[in-house]
Amino acid sequence: MEKNYRHEYKFLISRASAENLRLRLPHFMQRDSHVGPTGCYTIRSLYFEDLEFSAFREKVDGVDNRTKYRIRCYDYNARLLKLERKEKKGHLTRKESQTITVRDAMNLQRCMPGLCPDHPEGLTKELHDKLLQPRILVDYDRTPFVCNAGNTRITLDENLRTRPYSTDLFASPDAMIPVLDDDQVILEVKFDDFLPGYLSEVLADIPRVPMAISKFAFCMSLL
Repeated sequence: MEKNYRHEYKFLISRASAENLRLRLPHFMQRDSHVGPTGCYTIRSLYFEDLEFSAFREKVDGVDNRTKYRIRCYDYNARLLKLERKEKKGHLTRKESQTITVRDAMNLQRCMPGLCPDHPEGLTKELHDKLLQPRILVDYDRTPFVCNAGNTRITLDENLRTRPYSTDLFASPDAMIPVLDDDQVILEVKFDDFLPGYLSEVLADIPRVPMAISKFAFCMSLL
């Protein structure tokens, strides 16, 4: 496997199957250290696109080699903001991220990456050079499990929602609208070189459908 790339597989499963995994996975994996008492946290991402909507079109067309840019925060907390570039080659992915300030995030969502004095280089410069603009807000609730074997991470993502035509990272979550059916949960399985056999056995019992489209693309399709 190419250096720094990880395997990533996504599936649609039912809420009943997700509850099954919530009961079984703690016997084999640990809770992610960042979760609170509920065992989950909320992720908000603001995705960027070029004028041709290339990232969305490439995903829908099934292009193997793709790149997406986003700002991400957790539980709507502006104290930790990450600007990320995610690269994908088939089922292999890798991510580069840098922490940015609220001031930089506001300038980026205003299409002014040149006014980011805290981080004038790196990914902020890439946004400027590629003429990328904010396009879509994506929110969802994640229940994450991790284990050292294979550096494996299994997540259950539910309540996918968006706010069409809003690109304000700091917008109220109250105005977000649901994107998937209530019974649909997104299962993600990520690992380095191998998926432990005992986890393969757990997942084998879960009816699941491989996802041909991402959370980003689900939300973009509403525009």
